Amino acid sequence: MSEAVIIGSGLGGLLSGAILSRAGYHVTVLEKAAQPGGCLQTFTREGLRFDTGFHSVAGLEEGGRLERIFRPLGLMDLPWEQVAETDEIVLDGVSHRLSDLSYPLGNALRLSGPEVTEEEYAHVMEPYKNGSWRLPAGDLLVQALAAQINGTIRCHCEVTAIEPGLVRCKDGSSYAGTIVSDIHPRQTFALFKGHVRPAYLHRLEVLEDGPGIFTVYCKLRPETLVYKPWCTTYNDDVMLHYGNPDSQGFARSADLLAFCEEEVPDRTAFAESLIRQVPGLEPAVEKYWTSTPATWERYTGTPGGSAFGIRKKDAACYVHPRTPVPGLYLTGQNCGLHGVLGVAETALTTCREILGESTLNQILPR
Repeated sequence: MSEAVIIGSGLGGLLSGAILSRAGYHVTVLEKAAQPGGCLQTFTREGLRFDTGFHSVAGLEEGGRLERIFRPLGLMDLPWEQVAETDEIVLDGVSHRLSDLSYPLGNALRLSGPEVTEEEYAHVMEPYKNGSWRLPAGDLLVQALAAQINGTIRCHCEVTAIEPGLVRCKDGSSYAGTIVSDIHPRQTFALFKGHVRPAYLHRLEVLEDGPGIFTVYCKLRPETLVYKPWCTTYNDDVMLHYGNPDSQGFARSADLLAFCEEEVPDRTAFAESLIRQVPGLEPAVEKYWTSTPATWERYTGTPGGSAFGIRKKDAACYVHPRTPVPGLYLTGQNCGLHGVLGVAETALTTCREILGESTLNQILPR
């Protein structure tokens, strides 16, 4: 049986592991954190569940780009809730029809920082014209993928060295096989012990990462704000997502997200400034917790806590999953576009490089 070693258990790593498992590989996933999932993780505070990065997806309509990937893997059996059957989106508290919006909207969304290409805009916005979907919790997707791994997911297992065909860990263990790295390409090659073309390493070094994320996780007072299933933006750079509603249709929690180019010196002041930007939110907040770009960096391993990884300003900014090192591949948002759809499509590219087109098509007929 062929062996595969996957470094990092974000969506790209888990999807790659599930696909390789279906191809007959024995897969070992190595994760330095306490639980798998990367920014798909959820956590609980005072009985409320909060998602760290997963809020909604597009492309799950019949024949949609994501549906064609998820259905063969059984992921369409999860309790998806379609939350928008029209092409409406709410920006700065005002409803718009996506079909009426033009590409400059991408700059307002700040999806990869100030520079947003037409390709990124189309990737992020176009699929939402066919609706969006949510799960009660992002870790349901993690659990469904983890159950498909033919092998082991090892948490609290930090990789300290990568050699051709071999991965060594801090606890002294080592694993041999085809290697797929779901961590940042620069971090991958900082761990690599072997020769790599200097021109390739230089190219990785000059690529620019996008900004990090500051998040305010709000516990709301009972029956103060009506739950809304979509994301709303305010002042172009603050995004509001409500958590699951109570039995009366009121939101019990909310996530506020804002991009940050650097670490915030005063968490409290910054959090409260974000809360004040959302009309009616401040009196509804009973308590809140925060995470900063440094928090994201600890959980995802991305330098600076970049939320969407390497900025994709043009085609030269894309990192191909096949590396100059035989048997070492990359996956995740730093290779392709970000988000669940972008990472899923990149995982296909990674597995296509390993398995070949015909084998991949047998596993995931499209």
